[in-house]
Amino acid sequence: MHRIAASAAFTLALVGCAQVSDRGDDPALIRNPTVPIGAIQRFEAAKFDGDWRVHASAGGDWALREFTVSGSATAWREAAGAATIAPRATGILQLTYDDGTQRDLWVVWTDPDHHTVALGNPEGDFGFIATRAGRFRADQVTAAGQVLDFNGYRTDAWEVRAR
Repeated sequence: MHRIAASAAFTLALVGCAQVSDRGDDPALIRNPTVPIGAIQRFEAAKFDGDWRVHASAGGDWALREFTVSGSATAWREAAGAATIAPRATGILQLTYDDGTQRDLWVVWTDPDHHTVALGNPEGDFGFIATRAGRFRADQVTAAGQVLDFNGYRTDAWEVRAR
Protein backbone atom coordinates (compact mmCIF):
# COMPACT_ATOMS: atom_id res chain seq x y z
CA MET A 1 0.00 0.00 0.00
CA HIS A 2 2.87 2.38 0.72
CA ARG A 3 4.27 1.80 -2.74
CA ILE A 4 0.98 2.91 -4.34
CA ALA A 5 0.78 6.03 -2.19
CA ALA A 6 4.41 6.93 -2.95
CA SER A 7 3.83 6.36 -6.66
CA ALA A 8 0.74 8.58 -6.62
CA ALA A 9 2.64 11.31 -4.77
CA PHE A 10 5.49 11.10 -7.29
CA THR A 11 3.04 11.36 -10.19
CA LEU A 12 1.38 14.40 -8.60
CA ALA A 13 4.79 16.00 -8.09
CA LEU A 14 5.61 15.52 -11.76
CA VAL A 15 2.27 16.96 -12.78
CA GLY A 16 2.85 19.93 -10.51
CA CYS A 17 6.24 20.55 -12.13
CA ALA A 18 4.67 20.51 -15.57
CA GLN A 19 2.14 23.12 -14.46
CA VAL A 20 4.74 25.61 -13.23
CA SER A 21 7.38 25.01 -15.88
CA ASP A 22 7.98 27.24 -18.89
CA ARG A 23 4.66 27.38 -20.71
CA GLY A 24 5.96 28.69 -24.01
CA ASP A 25 5.80 32.26 -25.28
CA ASP A 26 2.06 32.49 -25.91
CA PRO A 27 -0.15 32.22 -22.78
CA ALA A 28 -3.22 32.00 -25.06
CA LEU A 29 -2.15 28.52 -26.22
CA ILE A 30 -4.03 25.66 -24.60
CA ARG A 31 -0.88 23.50 -24.67
CA ASN A 32 2.76 24.36 -24.17
CA PRO A 33 4.36 23.18 -27.44
CA THR A 34 7.79 22.77 -25.79
CA VAL A 35 6.52 19.90 -23.59
CA PRO A 36 6.73 16.45 -25.23
CA ILE A 37 3.41 14.68 -25.75
CA GLY A 38 2.76 10.97 -26.03
CA ALA A 39 -0.04 8.68 -27.10
CA ILE A 40 -0.90 5.86 -24.72
CA GLN A 41 0.32 2.47 -25.87
CA ARG A 42 -2.43 0.46 -24.18
CA PHE A 43 -5.09 1.97 -26.48
CA GLU A 44 -7.18 -0.70 -28.20
CA ALA A 45 -9.20 0.56 -31.16
CA ALA A 46 -11.91 -2.11 -30.78
CA LYS A 47 -12.61 -0.87 -27.22
CA PHE A 48 -13.09 2.73 -28.47
CA ASP A 49 -16.50 2.02 -30.06
CA GLY A 50 -19.46 3.64 -28.33
CA ASP A 51 -21.18 6.89 -27.41
CA TRP A 52 -18.97 9.47 -25.67
CA ARG A 53 -19.70 12.70 -23.74
CA VAL A 54 -17.11 15.47 -23.41
CA HIS A 55 -16.78 16.64 -19.79
CA ALA A 56 -13.95 19.14 -20.01
CA SER A 57 -12.27 20.87 -22.91
CA ALA A 58 -9.84 23.61 -23.74
CA GLY A 59 -12.03 24.85 -26.55
CA GLY A 60 -9.52 25.54 -29.25
CA ASP A 61 -10.88 25.09 -32.74
CA TRP A 62 -13.03 22.06 -31.90
CA ALA A 63 -16.07 22.69 -29.69
CA LEU A 64 -17.02 19.04 -29.29
CA ARG A 65 -19.83 18.03 -26.87
CA GLU A 66 -20.32 14.37 -27.80
CA PHE A 67 -19.28 11.86 -30.42
CA THR A 68 -19.84 8.25 -31.45
CA VAL A 69 -17.21 5.78 -32.60
CA SER A 70 -18.25 2.60 -34.43
CA GLY A 71 -17.02 -0.16 -36.74
CA SER A 72 -14.08 -1.16 -34.50
CA ALA A 73 -12.95 2.48 -34.44
CA THR A 74 -13.23 3.05 -38.17
CA ALA A 75 -16.16 5.50 -38.13
CA TRP A 76 -16.63 8.78 -36.22
CA ARG A 77 -19.80 10.85 -35.90
CA GLU A 78 -20.26 14.22 -34.22
CA ALA A 79 -22.70 17.12 -34.57
CA ALA A 80 -20.52 18.72 -37.28
CA GLY A 81 -20.49 15.59 -39.45
CA ALA A 82 -18.99 12.18 -40.01
CA ALA A 83 -15.44 10.99 -40.55
CA THR A 84 -13.52 7.81 -41.18
CA ILE A 85 -10.83 6.84 -38.70
CA ALA A 86 -7.45 5.55 -39.84
CA PRO A 87 -4.84 4.47 -37.30
CA ARG A 88 -1.45 6.17 -37.76
CA ALA A 89 0.17 4.48 -34.75
CA THR A 90 -1.01 3.03 -31.45
CA GLY A 91 -3.20 5.73 -29.90
CA ILE A 92 -2.79 8.11 -32.85
CA LEU A 93 -5.79 8.32 -35.17
CA GLN A 94 -6.46 10.37 -38.27
CA LEU A 95 -10.03 11.54 -38.84
CA THR A 96 -10.98 12.28 -42.46
CA TYR A 97 -14.29 14.10 -42.80
CA ASP A 98 -16.70 13.83 -45.72
CA ASP A 99 -15.46 17.18 -47.09
CA GLY A 100 -11.85 15.89 -47.15
CA THR A 101 -10.53 17.81 -44.15
CA GLN A 102 -8.40 15.85 -41.72
CA ARG A 103 -7.60 16.02 -38.04
CA ASP A 104 -5.09 14.02 -36.01
CA LEU A 105 -6.43 12.74 -32.71
CA TRP A 106 -4.02 11.53 -30.04
CA VAL A 107 -5.30 9.32 -27.22
CA VAL A 108 -3.09 10.70 -24.46
CA TRP A 109 -4.65 8.54 -21.75
CA THR A 110 -7.38 5.96 -21.22
CA ASP A 111 -8.34 3.85 -18.25
CA PRO A 112 -7.85 0.08 -18.72
CA ASP A 113 -11.52 -0.46 -19.62
CA HIS A 114 -11.59 2.45 -22.11
CA HIS A 115 -14.42 4.26 -20.30
CA THR A 116 -12.56 7.58 -19.96
CA VAL A 117 -10.18 9.16 -22.47
CA ALA A 118 -7.95 12.22 -22.64
CA LEU A 119 -7.60 13.39 -26.23
CA GLY A 120 -5.55 16.08 -27.93
CA ASN A 121 -2.79 16.68 -30.46
CA PRO A 122 0.84 17.88 -30.35
CA GLU A 123 -0.06 21.26 -31.84
CA GLY A 124 -2.49 21.92 -28.98
CA ASP A 125 -5.33 22.92 -31.32
CA PHE A 126 -7.75 21.15 -28.99
CA GLY A 127 -7.88 18.96 -25.94
CA PHE A 128 -10.68 17.26 -24.10
CA ILE A 129 -11.70 14.61 -21.60
CA ALA A 130 -14.56 12.31 -22.54
CA THR A 131 -16.34 9.40 -20.88
CA ARG A 132 -18.66 6.79 -22.23
CA ALA A 133 -22.30 7.73 -21.90
CA GLY A 134 -23.41 6.67 -18.42
CA ARG A 135 -19.88 5.74 -17.26
CA PHE A 136 -18.71 8.99 -15.62
CA ARG A 137 -16.20 8.47 -12.79
CA ALA A 138 -14.77 11.58 -11.16
CA ASP A 139 -11.48 9.83 -10.24
CA GLN A 140 -10.88 8.85 -13.87
CA VAL A 141 -11.72 12.35 -15.15
CA THR A 142 -9.25 13.74 -12.59
CA ALA A 143 -6.58 11.26 -13.72
CA ALA A 144 -7.16 12.21 -17.36
CA GLY A 145 -6.70 15.87 -16.48
CA GLN A 146 -3.46 15.14 -14.63
CA VAL A 147 -2.05 13.28 -17.63
CA LEU A 148 -3.03 16.14 -19.93
CA ASP A 149 -1.31 18.59 -17.55
CA PHE A 150 1.82 16.45 -17.65
CA ASN A 151 1.67 16.53 -21.47
CA GLY A 152 1.71 20.33 -21.50
CA TYR A 153 -2.00 21.15 -21.50
CA ARG A 154 -3.21 24.04 -19.36
CA THR A 155 -6.30 22.38 -17.94
CA ASP A 156 -6.72 24.89 -15.12
CA ALA A 157 -8.64 27.15 -17.54
CA TRP A 158 -10.74 24.43 -19.17
CA GLU A 159 -14.49 24.60 -19.46
CA VAL A 160 -15.94 21.92 -17.19
CA ARG A 161 -19.37 20.56 -18.02
CA ALA A 162 -21.83 18.62 -15.91
CA ARG A 163 -21.89 14.85 -16.11
